[in-house]
Amino acid sequence: MANVILKNLTKKFDDVVAVNNMNSTVEDKAFVVLVGPSGCGKTTVLRTIAGLEEATEGDIYIGDRLVNDIAPKDRDIAMVFQNYALYPHFNVYDNMAFGLRLRRIPKLEINRMVHEAAKILKIEDLLKRKPKQLSGGQRQRVALGRAIVRDPKVFLMDEPLSNLDAKLRVQMRTEIAKLHQRLNATIIYVTHDQTEAMTMADKIIIMKDGIVQQTGGPQEVYDHPNNMFVAGFMGSPAMNFLDAAITDRMILKGGMFELNTADRIKKIIKDNNLIGKEIVLGIRPEDLEDSNFVQNIPANSTINANVEVTEPMGSEIYVYVDIEGILITARVNPKSKCRSGEKASLCVDIDKMHLFDKDTEKSYI
Repeated sequence: MANVILKNLTKKFDDVVAVNNMNSTVEDKAFVVLVGPSGCGKTTVLRTIAGLEEATEGDIYIGDRLVNDIAPKDRDIAMVFQNYALYPHFNVYDNMAFGLRLRRIPKLEINRMVHEAAKILKIEDLLKRKPKQLSGGQRQRVALGRAIVRDPKVFLMDEPLSNLDAKLRVQMRTEIAKLHQRLNATIIYVTHDQTEAMTMADKIIIMKDGIVQQTGGPQEVYDHPNNMFVAGFMGSPAMNFLDAAITDRMILKGGMFELNTADRIKKIIKDNNLIGKEIVLGIRPEDLEDSNFVQNIPANSTINANVEVTEPMGSEIYVYVDIEGILITARVNPKSKCRSGEKASLCVDIDKMHLFDKDTEKSYI
C-alpha cells in the first residue's frame, strides 16, 4: 500500500475551476472520504488521481512516485465506479480475471487470486453467473472483487453505494469497512452522503466549489466545524442557524429568545471580543429537547415557538418549529406530546451552541 499526496492540485475545464489549489495527504492504509454536494469537485479529484483526467496544475504522488505523467494502468490503483462497469457478456469469474489476463499473469495464479477475492467477498457461488443474473449488492461485490484481485497500492471508490437501496447501503458500508481492515488498504472514497462519511472514514475531506473547507476526523469535523457550510452539511438533520446579538451580560438575544451562555461560550465571546456584535447561532437538533423531559432547566435556556410539523421516528421525534420565519428542527424524546399547531418549549443545551461570524460564516473558536 502507499500514501497519496496532492500538492497545489488544480483542475480546470475551460474557464470552470473544478478543483482549486488542493493540498491533502492520504496516509498509508487510511480510509479517507471526500464528501460534499454534487458539483463540488470530489469526483474530479478522484479521476485526476486515477489519471482519467489530467491535472491543470500541481503534483500527485502515489507513494514516493510523482504520477502526473504516468498512464492510469501504470499507477497501481484500482477504481470502483458508481455504475459497477461490469462486462455484461462475461461471467463473474471472467469479469474479475480480465485485468489480470491483460497483465499476462499465469492462469493458475489468476485462478488463485480470483477465488481468494471471491471468498473474502462471499461470492464464490456466483462465479459462473452473468451480471444480469445478479442483484445490485452482488454486482457491487463483483466490482470490489475486480479491484481486490489487482492488489493495488490505492483503492479509489466513486460513490459505489449510491445505486443501492437504503438497507443494502447500510450493509455494504459495513462490508467495505471490514474489507478495509482485512486488506490494510489505502482507500479514497467519494460520496455526497455525510452518513457514509461519518461511519466509514478515518479522515474526512469536506469540499465546496472545488475548495477544501475542512479536513479532520469524523467527530472532529462534527463537533468543531470550521464554518457554517461544514456545520450545516455534516449532520442529519442539519444544524439550525439563527441570527442573534450578544448583550453586555453575554446573553444571546434573538427576536423570540434570550439564551444564557455556558463558560465555554463565554470564553469564546471574550476571546473574540463579541459583546455588542451580531452573530449567527448554531444549534444541532439533538441539542434541543422538549422541556417536559429536562430536569433542573437553567434560566434563559428555552425557546418557545409554534410547532409546524412532527415526524415520529420510533426512537425519537423530529419536531419542526417556526422561529421568526425560520424552520428549525429538534430531535426530542419519543414520548413528547408536541403536536402540529401547538406551542412547544424546547430546552437548549447551552454548552453545545456554536457561534459564527455573520459576514464570513467562519466559526468562532
